[in-house]
Amino acid sequence: MKLERALFKISVKETIFLAIFLLIVLNGVIFIFSVVIGKPSISISGSGWISQIALPIVLAMTQTLINRNGVLKCEEFNDAATLTKKINSLILKKGYISSDSELDKIKYVRKTKLARQLNFIFREEINVRIIDNSISIFGKRNVLESLRMNLKYDRTI
Repeated sequence: MKLERALFKISVKETIFLAIFLLIVLNGVIFIFSVVIGKPSISISGSGWISQIALPIVLAMTQTLINRNGVLKCEEFNDAATLTKKINSLILKKGYISSDSELDKIKYVRKTKLARQLNFIFREEINVRIIDNSISIFGKRNVLESLRMNLKYDRTI
């Protein structure tokens, strides 16, 4: 079996969504902490702008740089049905469920409702397409790398 992984370019839209989410969460925690102390404010004095603005932006950029979208192509395999079942079981064990299934296309989303709501920001859905003698798995780099290693060394999670 031949496995090829290719990563796509960095998504600017995804980086912006993640940066805004991190800015809101971090500044919300800082505001709640300042309310508990008794001095409600939305900024930390001095050089607080680094932790309030720069840190979420840099974190969002590095996260999207490392965990980019990509595709894992499986070719030159013996039995498509057994390989599809194995891919399905590996994805289900990672905490995904099948949301939309057609003859040649399967879409997986996160199992919990909160994770499905946060999918707008993190975009962690997996799409599997079966075309002739090739299976293409579209998803994030971390998930694709784990699937590739499990398929390459014929392991289960």
